[in-house]
Amino acid sequence: MKKDILLLGQYISRTIFGKCPNCSIDKIFSSRFKMKSECENCGIKLIEKNGDNWFFLLLIDRGLFIFPIIVAFYFETSPKFIIVISIVLLILFIIITPFRLGLCLGFDYYFRSKIDKKI
Repeated sequence: MKKDILLLGQYISRTIFGKCPNCSIDKIFSSRFKMKSECENCGIKLIEKNGDNWFFLLLIDRGLFIFPIIVAFYFETSPKFIIVISIVLLILFIIITPFRLGLCLGFDYYFRSKIDKKI
């Protein structure tokens, strides 16, 4: 179990810094918002099927960006504060897109490697 957590941490740390989760040599992005389909160094497919990272993106986006707005509504904060926090979160959402995509790829690659070992 501890080995699995270390492996997941290794994959995530590599991908959030834009490196391949397998070899950590090649970059995973061809531009700021576009991920490569495979690593040019080791040849692994970064995105096996279109939409593979959807689940992880959904969790991260809801947790980091939607949940704070819901909490603000729940505690009945002023509408001005909700508008300001929404704009700030939208800007943050755009700025950290490579980080979000890398994090999702790290989780996806970890689970793909676990499934591939079982097959």
